[in-house]
Amino acid sequence: MNFTLFKPSQAKTSKMPSSQSTSAAPVTSIYEPVAAKSRPIYPQENYYIEQPDTPGSYLGPIDASLPNADKVPLLFQPFTIKDLTIPNRIVVAPMCMYSSKDGFFTNFHLASIGSFAINGAGLIIQEATAVMPNGRITPGCAGLWDDAQVYKLKEIVDFVHVQGGKVGIQLAHAGRKASAGSSYTKFAESDFWPENVVAPSGGAHLQWDKHHRVPRELSLPEIQEVIDAFGAAAARAARAGMDTVEIHGAHGYLIHNFLSPLTNHRTDHYGGSLENRARFLLEVVASVRANFPAEKPIFLRISASDLVEEVDGIDASWEIEQTIQIAKWVRDAGVDVLHVSSGGNTAQQKILTAPGYQVPFAEQIKRAVPGLAIVAVGIILNGPHAEEVLVSEKADLVAMGRTFLRHPNFALMAAKELNVKAGFSQQYSRGRTIHS
Repeated sequence: MNFTLFKPSQAKTSKMPSSQSTSAAPVTSIYEPVAAKSRPIYPQENYYIEQPDTPGSYLGPIDASLPNADKVPLLFQPFTIKDLTIPNRIVVAPMCMYSSKDGFFTNFHLASIGSFAINGAGLIIQEATAVMPNGRITPGCAGLWDDAQVYKLKEIVDFVHVQGGKVGIQLAHAGRKASAGSSYTKFAESDFWPENVVAPSGGAHLQWDKHHRVPRELSLPEIQEVIDAFGAAAARAARAGMDTVEIHGAHGYLIHNFLSPLTNHRTDHYGGSLENRARFLLEVVASVRANFPAEKPIFLRISASDLVEEVDGIDASWEIEQTIQIAKWVRDAGVDVLHVSSGGNTAQQKILTAPGYQVPFAEQIKRAVPGLAIVAVGIILNGPHAEEVLVSEKADLVAMGRTFLRHPNFALMAAKELNVKAGFSQQYSRGRTIHS
């Protein structure tokens, strides 16, 4: 597949009337002189103040007189995988913001991701980022199919790094859930691609719901294009300076569509047996691994269960046993970390949400698949809850999503709950104490 470099349209030069003197100054944008003056005087790097203490890092106990005060909580111990060392075990899970234009990250993303970094999150995984234009969930989703999309991404990466945090990006293709709307963003009808929503198998019976499009079946050449697109996006993520990439294989998007017999009815070598249904994922892993630095880890997010026994008479047969087998295969193929979620592949799923409701899936995989680091996610409430998950060896890292939307400073809150004096961003350090 050809990846065309985006080129902003060139500004048109206005022609002066013939009666006007040719010695008159040319008409230019009012923004050009400002940009020309300000860039040399105020280079962007000057705003990036190095942090002597990484926000969210362990600096000692708040109260040394408390029992076990000398013991560093696991949540605030660094975690190393390959050449990546995360300053604590707290991960911001990827969350779609539906705030991109033509796939480009914006200043909103810089502000949002930056707020998590300032407030001490150890690793931030940026939202599901489409590897192809038709792989976006909505027209407002981020993308990494174009070289020009790297530049804003690098600005975000640089900001996180100067705070001392680590950052990754989730590479995705939405499959049959593509070309959807967003509850808070309005798009023109021309922004959608209703005829180019793709999945392993097509037809009206595989439409997610009445608000989504009817998918068509991917051809074999198109499958290869998607695999190549994942690799190309991984290479762009590397150029942006990403510490890791996460392949999105969960929540009813394209890779999950291939894995589950609910959505994969193919009769060729990409369908049927578990080995065949896993083929697409393993080829995506190989493509990403070949295009991302070997010394950096690769994450995979996976739904451990479809959370349904059968749909329309079809045995789901996608449960933890199959996920454990997949985990062994992807570990051997080059995946370093498994981010364990569940559901999202059928509207008939039965999700019984409760604090830590997905942690048992993570625990089962961790115990069954040595050599693969595990991220637990799913309503992890606070610092003590996260610490219990780690101390019980149910996971190596803990991820939270909506918790960070409510409390961007969750890491610092958790530190206080666990009697940890944590590093603060210098600019925020006056907020460490409250004065009456």
